[in-house]
Amino acid sequence: MKIDKYTDIICKRFCAFHRADKEGFTCGTYEFVVRNLTIGELGPFTRGITSGSDFSFDGKIKELTCKKCSFMIDGCDFRRGLDSPPYGGYTVVESLMKGGGKISADI
Repeated sequence: MKIDKYTDIICKRFCAFHRADKEGFTCGTYEFVVRNLTIGELGPFTRGITSGSDFSFDGKIKELTCKKCSFMIDGCDFRRGLDSPPYGGYTVVESLMKGGGKISADI
């Protein structure tokens, strides 16, 4: 289940798929961020994210978040190689792995 403050930061700011009628759905990257960052950590950190993903940590993100994601079961267009962006939390997780937060690439 989504948590309003996290949804406002992760989904509304970074997810091309966000829709109010889909509030009950969470992707693996959203769940990863919720488990690893407090709202107090997430808010200030995401203000520093100025661009989309460059996919520099894609393999690690796939291993940590996508393998456990319920969207993988019935088709994540991004992971299926279709011309689709990843879900919103991907940008946040990638930025954390780049060293912008307490989570680093050596997780």
